[in-house]
Amino acid sequence: MDSLNQEYFGTEAQQGLQWRAEKIWNLTNQDPRFSCHGRAVALAEYTTDNLSSQLALARLQGVCPIEGVDRESAKLRARELEAEGLVADEYVSWTGGPEAFDAALAILQDRSLPEDLCTEEVAPETPIKDLQKMDALTQKCDVLLPMGSFLRGQQKPSVFLYAKDAKGHVVGASAAVAQFHTDHSKSQKVWWGMLATDESRRGEGIALVLGAMALRAINQKFGYKDCFTGIRDGNKPSEALCSKLALAPSANVDLIAIYPPAFSDGHLTK
Repeated sequence: MDSLNQEYFGTEAQQGLQWRAEKIWNLTNQDPRFSCHGRAVALAEYTTDNLSSQLALARLQGVCPIEGVDRESAKLRARELEAEGLVADEYVSWTGGPEAFDAALAILQDRSLPEDLCTEEVAPETPIKDLQKMDALTQKCDVLLPMGSFLRGQQKPSVFLYAKDAKGHVVGASAAVAQFHTDHSKSQKVWWGMLATDESRRGEGIALVLGAMALRAINQKFGYKDCFTGIRDGNKPSEALCSKLALAPSANVDLIAIYPPAFSDGHLTK
């Protein structure tokens, strides 16, 4: 790493990914073909002629996602990636419109976090120790915390929330980021997720409430009212939670190209 002040999270391999992604993002953030919510630079959409771009980004970073690929195109692209020695991983793309934000408001009118918890939003002045506590939590939940410049809102409109108990332990987290360029057709669609709850506090509805809070906050602060998240096929708890927030599975998938020398297990996150 080129500076001890840079804030990268996750495993050593994931930190390396974020370090490389931030450098690439500095070169690509004004180009609508690319997007990022703080983990890796992605292609904003699938096109028949952007295989070479996905291959290049995957080999440079270690991974390269594309959000919202129709299933037939995803099958074709997966075969193309595998022919080049890469691994293709995918998540079902769940989406929500204004109804999801209405559902979030209804949940927050009916429920709140347990009384011993307080919620904080990451800001430019948030202590690094709090980000490190978030990192410890998200790693235990097999979720990757985005890099610090995104957490602190220095890159894109975003909301990163975390819940702390009376002892200062971070026991829950959620997020939403407007990852697409303002000139792209998806510019009004935010990535939402990073839901994580400490194992000792599961069953208290923390993820649901924090997830609703993130949706509500990104809407109130910036006006967004369309969202998406990726769920691995068969992840019933995540599917149930998203359904409560009026998100639904779409016909598309989020397709991730993975460069095996960087991530030998074929996955970036769970």
